[in-house]
This record gives sequence, structure tokens and C-alpha cells, in this order.
Amino acid sequence: MYRRHVRARFRIYLRNARAFIYQRVLHADDPPHELALGGAIGMFVAFTPTVGFQMVENVFLAWLLRANKAIGVPIVWITNPATMVPIYYCCYVVGRTMLGSKAVHHRWWQELSHPPAGWWAGISFYWSRLMEIAVPLWLGCVVVGILLAYPTYYLLYYGICTYRMRRWGQLIPPVGRRHAHERAGGSSGSSQAGALESTGAELSAQTDARVRPPV
Repeated sequence: MYRRHVRARFRIYLRNARAFIYQRVLHADDPPHELALGGAIGMFVAFTPTVGFQMVENVFLAWLLRANKAIGVPIVWITNPATMVPIYYCCYVVGRTMLGSKAVHHRWWQELSHPPAGWWAGISFYWSRLMEIAVPLWLGCVVVGILLAYPTYYLLYYGICTYRMRRWGQLIPPVGRRHAHERAGGSSGSSQAGALESTGAELSAQTDARVRPPV
């Protein structure tokens, strides 16, 4: 029974993730650079020890750097109560190794896995404990976050560019095709085909778009 429940939840997660990538990333209005930058920001923020404020931090940085704000929101949930301890521990080891500081006891990390009940009580608990190792933890988180943000940007950028160039021959989805896709809920029915034909002639001049990330 438990395995079936886990499998059902996993299938729901995959279906939602696929719909998000298909509709909010590949078919989004934004150019590939803004989408890829938004994903890289989300990856960086996911590894910062700012528990409880990561989504706000992600939206603010995306607004500041003029990136897509939505794509990074699900990425920051890489850091959650189930993954927080192993992620922060690895980052802490990186920072401690760079600084040459003394390690905390393993029991400290075990206690971090059992926060008190309640949202605010949990946030206060995490912040008070993480401040005890703030310097090596922040250093390791920043280093690991940057190292993961760079490949995230280029993987997303070239993946989006490749998909769009093969599908439409341009880097920005045609307006008529996007609207038809939204009305059809992602299906490729006859109504979408009509919208594609009506806008194809108008947008054919953009087929020579170059697939190169901005400098």
C-alpha cells in the first residue's frame, strides 16, 4: 500500500514537472537567456542557508537581474526539510575545508533534522542553529551554488534554444502558437494548427535567429 502511494505521488510529481517545463519554460514568452538565468538563480538560491526566505530571495534576484521569476521557484525547493541536512552538511564541509576550521559534532547535524513543530518555530530553530556555523556554511554554500549555477544556465539555455529552433525555427515562440497552445492545454489539435498557419507567414523572417548565449 505504501509503495503504491509513493509511486502515485511520484507520477503526479513527474506529470506536474513535465507540464511546468513544457508550458512555463519551453513555451514561455521570455527569451532563452532570461529563462536560463532564472533557472541559474534558482539553483544558486537553493544552496544558500536562507531557510524560509528562499523564494523571496529568488524573486528579488530575478527581478534585479531581469530574469524569469517563475522558473526558479520550484528549483529552490531542492532544499527542503528532507534534503536540508545533507545539502548543508556538504556545503559546510567545503567551507570548513577552505577555512581550515574545526568541525562540529555529528550529533549537531542529527539534531538539525528534528525541528520543532510549527512554521515560525521551525524557521527560528534553523536560523539559530545555522548561525553557529555561519561563516564556513555561507562560504561553502556560495561556492557550491555558483559551481552549480553555471552549468544550470548553459544546460537550460542550449536546451531551450535547441527545442525552439527545431520546433519553430526561432528563439521566441510565435504569439499565435503560444495562444493556441494555452487554449488547447498543451495538445496539438486542429485549432492550434490553424493558429500556426495564420502566423507562419508573418514570422518567417525570424528563422535566422542565432543560437549563441549573450556575452
